[in-house]
Amino acid sequence: MIFNESQISRLGELILKSESIVLIPHKNSDGDAIGSILGWWNLFKNKGLNATVVVPDAVPDNLQWMKGANEIVVHENDPQKSKEALKHSDLLFLMDFNNLQRCGSLADIVSTLNTTRVLIDHHPDPVWGVADLIFSEIGVSSTCELSYHIIKSLNWQDNVDEFSAESFYSGIITDTGSLSYNSSHPRTYMVVGELVGKGIDKDKIHKQLFQSNSLTRMRLLGHVLCNKMELMNDLEAAYIAISKDDLDNHNYKPGDTEGFVNYPLGIKGVEISAMFTEKEREKFVKVSFRSRDNTPVNLYSEKYFSGGGHAKAAGGEWNGTLRGAIEHFKKTLPDFINQIRES
Repeated sequence: MIFNESQISRLGELILKSESIVLIPHKNSDGDAIGSILGWWNLFKNKGLNATVVVPDAVPDNLQWMKGANEIVVHENDPQKSKEALKHSDLLFLMDFNNLQRCGSLADIVSTLNTTRVLIDHHPDPVWGVADLIFSEIGVSSTCELSYHIIKSLNWQDNVDEFSAESFYSGIITDTGSLSYNSSHPRTYMVVGELVGKGIDKDKIHKQLFQSNSLTRMRLLGHVLCNKMELMNDLEAAYIAISKDDLDNHNYKPGDTEGFVNYPLGIKGVEISAMFTEKEREKFVKVSFRSRDNTPVNLYSEKYFSGGGHAKAAGGEWNGTLRGAIEHFKKTLPDFINQIRES
């Protein structure tokens, strides 16, 4: 992958002269977000640089095995410590998002700082002015893959050790469903090959990511698939609705519902899957969308659920009740699908 030489040169200069780098992912961080920040964090440590990771909210359990995860500052748990880290930073890395509002409770703090910002992301339509230096490429599988291309352009790939490689590999694998989607370009597999060549144990990584589920997560999944999934056969769609009570009754932890939205796509004839998760009773619902083929769920999410993302994987939110979110979905999806089919 070829980058603008002046951008790469400026990035290298900013990093090497920095005395305090802070890396920030989006809220409700997933494998690509945590993988990218810890991949860079380990690289910075290998170069003798001072770096801190600050996240808006809790890191999912299945990602906490990565090196450096135990040093992450969680803003919702220790806002004072995170504010101090941000206050004394001279370089911010914004990872896997392109709109400050996506970093949740950190957005207001970051927006007041005069600190130089670098953004690395693979989602479409970055907000103008969100960072001083932007690396945005929607044609890559993940922010982790994009990060590795940037590192190679800096000629710093020798600073990617086993631990940094583990993190980057994890982000690629989780954001592509173990290379089952968003992974059609040969360069993705070249990056994976180079990361494996760093000595990572991919069998161990897959076990940590996908085979270390808690009993409560598995029971929640069973409950959801049996009782909370509905088909909309006329629209070739399905949706899952998870209430706050469902979460509480299954001792929910951050990350427990990760991947649930993909299950309806395993049903023959289902082309669109949606999941509505009530995070605050009667007040706030997190929304996720997935699709096959030619239905751009990011456009639907942007128009109807204040969200966005990729054509086949998007997210949004609903300020209101779970029932209201589902009614809005049922009301707006048919017209959207008809518009897509007619275009």
